[in-house]
Amino acid sequence: MVEDISFHLFDLVQNSVAAGARVVRLEIRDAGNGDGLDIEVADDGRGMDERTRLRVQDPFFTSKRFKKVGLGIPLLKATAEVCGGDFAIASRPGEGTSVRALLRRGHLDCPPLGDLEGTLLSLMTTLEGIDLRFSFRSPGGEFSVSSAEAREQAGGLPLSHPDVQRFLREFIHEGLAPLLGPAS
Repeated sequence: MVEDISFHLFDLVQNSVAAGARVVRLEIRDAGNGDGLDIEVADDGRGMDERTRLRVQDPFFTSKRFKKVGLGIPLLKATAEVCGGDFAIASRPGEGTSVRALLRRGHLDCPPLGDLEGTLLSLMTTLEGIDLRFSFRSPGGEFSVSSAEAREQAGGLPLSHPDVQRFLREFIHEGLAPLLGPAS
């Protein structure tokens, strides 16, 4: 198991980028009341054939030449299953991949969300050329942001520019804080 869900999100988005994605959609739906937390990361990357789709769920398989194991997806799958949830990967070569995990937040073993705001800011400001489309829905409302829209608003400044980072940090906090509550 990992320390928090934000770690899983960061890893999944990095996998999408490694697969050549130009658009990565990260959606989180929180049913509230300790019930389901539905996470989906979908991309327009290379995709996988059926054999590879099944193998990426094995911790002793990786497509990265510099690693001997690939723990990200197997750990997310294990986390979802331990928490009484579900896990699925859909992928087609040339069409991209979608990874979805449903976790029961009220389950004793369900990790916290962690620093979702910081994770989102880090991904948006370091993945130049990638359109990260993030949305969070809960009974309290919805927040969404797109790095492509943020770049447009930045007027030519990179998202890594300190002034843009400061703005994004505040924007993300103001959008997510009321939805996440005091302890995520």
